[in-house]
Amino acid sequence: MTGLAVEQDAVPGGDPGPPAGAVTALQATLDELETLSRFATGSAPERAEAAAEAARALGRPDLEQRARLVRADLQRRRGAVAEAGRTASEVHRWASETRDRYLLARSSFVLTAVLQEVGDLAGALEHAVSSIDLLDETALPALRIDHLVRLADVLGLARDPAAPERYTAVLRLAEELGDVDRQLRILNNRAYTDTLAGRFDDALVYSERLQQLARAHGRPLDVGDLDTVARALMGADRLVEAEAALRLGLAPEVLDTSSDGDAGADFLLTLAEVQRRRGEVDRAQDTLAECVRRCDLHGLTSIRVRARAEQAELHAARGDHRAAFEEHKRYVAELVELQSAQREARARALQAVYETTEARRQSRRWRELSLRDPLTGLYNRRYVDEELPRLLADGTGRVWVALLDLDHFKRVNDTCSHAVGDEVLRAVATLLQETAAPGGAGSFAARLGGEEFLLVLPGVDAGAAAAHLEAVRRAVAAHPWDGLTHGLPVTVSVGAASTAEVPDRTPAQLLGLADARLYHAKRAGRDRVVVDG
Repeated sequence: MTGLAVEQDAVPGGDPGPPAGAVTALQATLDELETLSRFATGSAPERAEAAAEAARALGRPDLEQRARLVRADLQRRRGAVAEAGRTASEVHRWASETRDRYLLARSSFVLTAVLQEVGDLAGALEHAVSSIDLLDETALPALRIDHLVRLADVLGLARDPAAPERYTAVLRLAEELGDVDRQLRILNNRAYTDTLAGRFDDALVYSERLQQLARAHGRPLDVGDLDTVARALMGADRLVEAEAALRLGLAPEVLDTSSDGDAGADFLLTLAEVQRRRGEVDRAQDTLAECVRRCDLHGLTSIRVRARAEQAELHAARGDHRAAFEEHKRYVAELVELQSAQREARARALQAVYETTEARRQSRRWRELSLRDPLTGLYNRRYVDEELPRLLADGTGRVWVALLDLDHFKRVNDTCSHAVGDEVLRAVATLLQETAAPGGAGSFAARLGGEEFLLVLPGVDAGAAAAHLEAVRRAVAAHPWDGLTHGLPVTVSVGAASTAEVPDRTPAQLLGLADARLYHAKRAGRDRVVVDG
């Protein structure tokens, strides 16, 4: 086994026990692997596998479990989140059964990162706190720092006001240890989470400290660090400096050695945004084209979807609002598809972590999210396709469906921007939810796509349905839109139909009739409700 000396010591007067020298060497190897400041692709996976084999040969299951956790964290960093979660969960159960405090701390450490990546910040926070509480005071200082950083990261991603204090405390420990690599990582993570929370002044302070420390020790910043620096500068509207920072990452020896697994595509997307905001539309287009090329080459779906949003902004910057609108529609469609796939993947990862009743609960939660429109939080068309046929097949009571369409919505997008258009859609969704529906149980609102919404009202008569829809129309028209749309009005046209008019009670017939009445409302002047022929 490479790098591991196995000596054949014996226990006097009995069977040969685990060779003391070999155990000591193995423990030293595991200490080193566990405290690598940043796992490089290098030889770490092979060394972890060799350590696991050596532990099995020595009859030391505790050391084998340590090696398994090292491999699990490597797998997670390479995208195999579900597999990493399954391994960490298995080690956590083994440590619970054997009351191995150290392995409980280390498995909680890995589970923190797994749960963080699948979006379960509450679960991640619970394991992060446990990983610190369970870590003995005799643990290696670098290891304690890593556990504390992971807690700070979870708090930072959750926009918790305690995050800055946590970063300050752990940075002090890294400085006392003289660990420059860890100091750089803490400064980067602090600045990054400050930008997420909108604390751009703080982000600038810590991104500048990041650069100063790197210069003082001759450490080049990687594209992830440079991206953080640029985002802090962007938040302060210092676009010239942001672009200058990003240019440092364009050198092939920096850009093409990205350790984030994105081949520099995410970095290029940030650069394109900075260039567009500076008015350098042609340069931004060239940068975005290279970003898209790398996305297509490496299968970077998530970044490719965000590149569509940036492309829409570039079309708008050129004044080609039709192209911007079409690109924005492609962005929304692909975003919905991507988020649905991500949620299903997260559900699988959570199942791998828990494999218990808790896993089923979390899977149901992610399924619920997959049925939600990511922009407005309303149900999406997939939910409508599942729920409406069930309601209609029940056969008991009248069911109303109403199609709502924002009037002249394209004018909002073209005049104000797609970002403002998205805010309008979110506000309308809130109004739909805040306007109490008659009948109660079973009613729901959904976004079908674009500016079209659906209301389903089971168990109400014609008068109550008409009154509710009129209340919704008035609420939208009366909303204070001026601050958002700069004077452009926002109104809604509504067409509704009920199962009393559709004997077969099929979704297609009911929605078809509602759509015809929506068309009638549009032709009659918009900003009105049509509930009968």
